[in-house]
Amino acid sequence: MMLPRRRVVMAVLLAGGLFALLTLPGRALEHISLSLGTVNGAGWSARAVTARVGLLDAGYAALVVQAERLTLPEGLGTLANVTLSCERARLTATLASCEQGTLAARSSLYGAQTIQTAFRYRLDSGDLDAGLAGIAVQGGELTLTITLQSGGWQLTARAAALSLPAVMGQLASFDIELPVIEGDGRVDLTVRARGQQAQLEHADIEARLRAREFTDPDGSLAAENLDATLHASVRQGRDDRLQVELGLTGKQGALYVDPLFINIPDRPIQVQAHLDYLPATQRLSVHAFSYTHPGSVRLTASGQLDLAADSPLTRLQLDVQAAQFPAAFDTYLQPWLYDTGFAELDTRGSVQAAITIEQGAVTQLTVDPQALTVDDREGRFELQAMNGALRWSDSPDPLQSSLSWAGGSVFDVALGPTELLFEANHDTLRLRRPAEIPVLDGALRIDSFQMGFAASAPLHWQVNGLLEPISLSELTLALGWPELSGMLSGVIPDIHYDDGNLEVGGILLVRVFDGEITLRNLSLEQPFGLVPRLQVDARATNIDLKILTRTFSFGRIEGRLNGRIDGLDMVSWRPVAFDAEFATPEGDDSRHRISQKAVDNISSIGGAGMSGALSRSFLRFFEDFPYNRLGISCRLHQGVCDMGGVAPAADGYYLVKGRLIPPRLDVIGFAERVNWDTLIAQIMAVTSQQDVVVE
Repeated sequence: MMLPRRRVVMAVLLAGGLFALLTLPGRALEHISLSLGTVNGAGWSARAVTARVGLLDAGYAALVVQAERLTLPEGLGTLANVTLSCERARLTATLASCEQGTLAARSSLYGAQTIQTAFRYRLDSGDLDAGLAGIAVQGGELTLTITLQSGGWQLTARAAALSLPAVMGQLASFDIELPVIEGDGRVDLTVRARGQQAQLEHADIEARLRAREFTDPDGSLAAENLDATLHASVRQGRDDRLQVELGLTGKQGALYVDPLFINIPDRPIQVQAHLDYLPATQRLSVHAFSYTHPGSVRLTASGQLDLAADSPLTRLQLDVQAAQFPAAFDTYLQPWLYDTGFAELDTRGSVQAAITIEQGAVTQLTVDPQALTVDDREGRFELQAMNGALRWSDSPDPLQSSLSWAGGSVFDVALGPTELLFEANHDTLRLRRPAEIPVLDGALRIDSFQMGFAASAPLHWQVNGLLEPISLSELTLALGWPELSGMLSGVIPDIHYDDGNLEVGGILLVRVFDGEITLRNLSLEQPFGLVPRLQVDARATNIDLKILTRTFSFGRIEGRLNGRIDGLDMVSWRPVAFDAEFATPEGDDSRHRISQKAVDNISSIGGAGMSGALSRSFLRFFEDFPYNRLGISCRLHQGVCDMGGVAPAADGYYLVKGRLIPPRLDVIGFAERVNWDTLIAQIMAVTSQQDVVVE
């Protein structure tokens, strides 16, 4: 092996000096001093280097080597006033060794240092064995052993109780992007490495982190009572490729990495990885990766990344072998849903899934729910015991899927067992055959369904079907409304959803109270969002008031009623605008009677009053009264209703216009503008006076 020229010169000088010391008689020469000037090496240099050797007895001498300044490899700073001393060094023509020495210096990074050292250096071959103990670094202590032999080297470093914030700061000086840490945290570290010249061949790294608590300045990273151990094995492969095997064990504690909060259970969290890294091209190949969070998630992955590219992810194959709910949802899904309508869910069951990504785009996706139940805490929906095999790829050839559930609900309206069979290709999903979803005692029949989700367009879907008769009694009880009689049914010719908005192209027909209610121009924006908005026009035809008033315990009214609501606008299910009127139909020849209770209730709504040919004290002896027409209108705008009735009166409007035949009774409203909240409170007070009577 060819030694560097400077090393040869130094060896010759030292050998010559030692030879003189050992061969001259007596004490003719007590010491030798050498001035070596500047000494350079790979990544380091020493300035104003001197060596002093003092003869003690046969083969031993006092050795002092000094340097004014020692510049270390990048990131390790400099040493000033360096003094290596050994009171009893072994010196021969081929060997310089010290079993117990001291290295004193001032580090630009770690301050004054007094380090215990031992070394054995062969001048003929350049082989070196050295040890350094008691190095004060990063708030802890470091011990090093180094072996240089035949161009190869071995290094063992053991560090105890290093400060985590200081270690993170030190790594940042090597251009490693890591967050700044505040708080406590201690690291125990062992590194065993070997190589040739400046080339690393193999390194084993073991690190244990224990921290009571720490965080970064913006709170996006935090930990409590954390105890984690890392093992890494690094080998130098061909083409300067680094082959890395990683093992990480989280034993206890809690870790927050925005937006995820991971609480380590009784059984440790395990991470294993085998990867290659090519520094010249910054390409990272993940051959195998596994993550096991007991009771929550177990997954494996492989892939390739180009760290120099704007979109680093070249390929990824991720397989979720088991995701157990609710733990998987609460830890890994819910944090990403905080700003959506799906943040508050109760879940149970499990899911298996797989995803393939090529050049940053998803190319394949499978999701297999297994007895999965999803229950919205806001009461908007629930699906119980879902099972299925959901398949999608970016190929134009469709893949077949299935999804079933044992039961569920939408706004507390019960859904029965259902199975859906569909197919999907790169941008479209279609129902393979008609499906029927039991709803209370009826059903929603879906004849066709198609969804489009192309990357260049918002999500949209369209459905056609039929709502088979559903009992309004069951429906209103489920929704917590006053119980209604009759049936709800209708044709659904064209419901379509586009970019968060739902519209009904056909007419929904409700048969109730021996009449009909139709809904047109129905649209619903963000139905499962935080602020849903409903708009619709409604018509009521030939409603039997006797059945209606008995249902609401309003007081008995006989006759028929027509009505309309135009431009109903509801935000978060609260009306903000509409134009509505309800009145006795023109030409209605049915029996028109109104009870005392109904008169009292109408009179208490909206500032109504009463006038008539007979006194109020006399009218109280009648159980009911005939009337000609009745009705009410309200135009809601900015929280206020502009009120009206069936006809104008002298100082107001008729809510009930009596017949000429005595006892005549007129109910007149005087308040032209009524606060909407006040009006609703009055109506609720009236309709809640008695238990509801079902007709």
